[in-house]
Amino acid sequence: MKKVTVVIPTYWTWPTHIKGKRESFIFDHPTPLDLDGTLARTLESFRKINYPDFDILVITASTNVEIAEKVEKRVQGIIDKFKDKFEIKHFSYSKLKILRERLFELGHYKILQEINLENYNNIRNLQLIVSYINNSDVVVGIDDDEVINDSNYLYKAVEYVGKEYKGDFIAGVAGYYLDREGNHRLKVEGQEELENLFDKKSYLMDLTYGRLDHTEGRLVKTPLVFGGNMVFPRTTIERISFDPYNTRGEDIDYLINAKMEGLNFFLDKELNITHLQPDYKNTHNGVNITQLKQDILRFIYEKEKIEQVKKYNNLNNIDIEELMLYPGSFFEDKVFSDAEKKLGKALFDKNIAEREPEKEARDFINYSKERAKRLVPEYFKFCLLWKDMIKDIKNDQKLREALI
Repeated sequence: MKKVTVVIPTYWTWPTHIKGKRESFIFDHPTPLDLDGTLARTLESFRKINYPDFDILVITASTNVEIAEKVEKRVQGIIDKFKDKFEIKHFSYSKLKILRERLFELGHYKILQEINLENYNNIRNLQLIVSYINNSDVVVGIDDDEVINDSNYLYKAVEYVGKEYKGDFIAGVAGYYLDREGNHRLKVEGQEELENLFDKKSYLMDLTYGRLDHTEGRLVKTPLVFGGNMVFPRTTIERISFDPYNTRGEDIDYLINAKMEGLNFFLDKELNITHLQPDYKNTHNGVNITQLKQDILRFIYEKEKIEQVKKYNNLNNIDIEELMLYPGSFFEDKVFSDAEKKLGKALFDKNIAEREPEKEARDFINYSKERAKRLVPEYFKFCLLWKDMIKDIKNDQKLREALI
């Protein structure tokens, strides 16, 4: 029986009555400290799981270090209510300090800058690191606004991952997000008629879901995965990290990183999880940035990574056709000339660029390209640092006793 660690990152922010606080770290919908949030609901759903050998790791992050201690205590209070039901570990700022100090002692000071709780990618890396120290065979990443409705969920999660299946090695598995009605399609109307690719993202995702749905078999090779329903075997963790320098879409980015190492993720059509997004939004976020800008940053970076991997003989080139329709459509050259025009209008509409929207757009595109060229090589350096670090923490008893 494989030992499984289920990892649940949870994100918290200032209480609702405190207004005007800027946030150092941006998450989509962090829970205000004076609200109950959704974590307890997620933990409650694990009561029905009948898998015999699993534990839960909750990773807690806050939007500002000023409230980090309060956030850690708040989440610990929620966890304590479930400790008699199943084994739950908690990783937050106090244990992050221990981890960083031990990595420094082991000589891994070059990687320390990215061992933090400041963004999605680094938090996802911590879910792999801490689970690895825990000697877990399989790591299952979910989110704190999801619930498990299938008592056999963990049996399905471990059924294929890390094994050979019809001639393919299953380096990772992902499943669908279901809505309240049990649907995984986004069903956004009208996008197919839009000209700009960045306005058609949900439509392209649905087309990709359609292709996967109509591909024969329960398990199919996939161009996209979902970070809140994603399964990693120990052997994949040893080779692949999340990219600390990418801004969004860390789940699909991980799939691409794996492909560069010759590894593939598969979609399990029966491995489903219910996503119940909270109705509160990030009211303290002082950064006025459109989803369009985030996507352009993300896809320009990803496109540059796919180009730069060709310089490395020990890595595999990426065939964009294997990533179609989503996200591969965004890596085609013609996309960004159109995006530049669209960005100018979007900036103007959002009152971010009131005087020269076209110039603002060009400047942002150029910034995105320069940023990608500068940071992508840093990711390939990080890959080597990651593999060296994993070797040292594999049997480090001092770390295990402190964190686990």
